[in-house]
Amino acid sequence: MKSKYTTAIYFLFIFLGGGFLLFREEINGQTQLVLTIIAVCAMMFGLYKITTSLTSNKQASYKDQEYYNREKYEQQEVINNAEEE
Repeated sequence: MKSKYTTAIYFLFIFLGGGFLLFREEINGQTQLVLTIIAVCAMMFGLYKITTSLTSNKQASYKDQEYYNREKYEQQEVINNAEEE
């Protein structure tokens, strides 16, 4: 079952990752490196999921869907070839 809030969760990853990257200077030592790696991974994962959902291959619906089928073109080619012979 797909959650209704997946887009919001991905945006949350992006904003939290960006926020952690903005304020990471306040933390010193090894924790800063770990926080930076986690923030970059979270932000990149969120960006990846959002862009793939926006640019997915959704088939466009046309007024005359039959016109865009390859089967109709093939039938017309067969008819044209039969008429020429």
